[in-house]
Amino acid sequence: MRRLVVALVVVVVAWTITASASASGTCHASPTTASDRRTDPTSARLVVGAWNAEWLFDGQNDVAASPYSGGNVAGADAHVSDVANVVAALDADVLVLVEAESCEMLERAAGSGNATTYAAHMVQGTDTFTMQNVGLLTKVDVVSALSRVEDRGDYDSSTSTCAWSGVKDSGVSKHFLARVRVNDRYVSIIGAHLKAFPTDASSCAQREAQVEVLRALARARYEAGDAVVVAGDLNDFSELHVDSDGNSPTSRVLAKLRDFDGDGVDELEEAVGSRVSQSDRYTWSSSTGSSRSKLDYILTSSGDVRVVSASIRHDLVTNAISDHYPLVATIEVLATRDEASANAKGVVGPVLYVIAALALVVGVGLARKFGACKTKLETK
Repeated sequence: MRRLVVALVVVVVAWTITASASASGTCHASPTTASDRRTDPTSARLVVGAWNAEWLFDGQNDVAASPYSGGNVAGADAHVSDVANVVAALDADVLVLVEAESCEMLERAAGSGNATTYAAHMVQGTDTFTMQNVGLLTKVDVVSALSRVEDRGDYDSSTSTCAWSGVKDSGVSKHFLARVRVNDRYVSIIGAHLKAFPTDASSCAQREAQVEVLRALARARYEAGDAVVVAGDLNDFSELHVDSDGNSPTSRVLAKLRDFDGDGVDELEEAVGSRVSQSDRYTWSSSTGSSRSKLDYILTSSGDVRVVSASIRHDLVTNAISDHYPLVATIEVLATRDEASANAKGVVGPVLYVIAALALVVGVGLARKFGACKTKLETK
């Protein structure tokens, strides 16, 4: 009898672990044979999407922070149905979905009509407070299992403008690395969700530590020869492409991520950037619409990718569905890296500097000549 009880306990524990793993996300593996379910699998063009779907949970044993905690399964079901409609309308080839609870919720977000089109992938994160994860829906099968790194980055207060004087280090609790093959090139997709509260000093410092992890990951894949895409909710502002409310970052998160090797050249470009007018440049809105900002991004390695078009789909989402709006970018993956394009942005700065310096020299010279002429005229 004792052995029977022990055996039953082992079975129950094993079932619990299996069920928990299934619910939390073990759909990271790559298929035995990769396939491409885009309309034209031979195309070099790839439609990339990123969206914070806001608490894509099932309402069953949700954490207290979830709006569906306390068993609000009906509310969670209605939400995932709305999310599935948005996913179908976006029709992205690869879609980074933020704030997903599990593989099951990703599969439900893909919708019954897209069940055979999208593969759902997730690698379990380490955010034990919200239990949120970053997932991937893709029509192009991954060529290797999704992975994540447990590395931690350091915050450097001596060079930061975060106004945080303490010591801080951080990992990225919610992220993944996936690789797909397009136009005979490997494309590394890094999905991420960074610490919230853009202007809070402590959060700012944490994101600056977190971005060091993403920079290292992007740089490693870039130097290995992959085209690189970083997408998700970075919870920060861009100083290069200011959003609709004119928000300025207190951190250097976007600047550091664009120039991931710190050589003064931006290897990554913001896909939306100036392709969307400033008045429409927002991916987050308060419930009343009185406050708006751009917190979500798609960044691509400019030497490997040509951005064909990009947009923020305000037309697809109401605040009742999510407080974030999806971004979509159509990119063309180049057959080989264009080193000239990769270095172009780094050349512009020095060239402008030289031009400005020359203009200053010429201006000073003219001023001196004018002054000398004026003196001669006054003495006559």
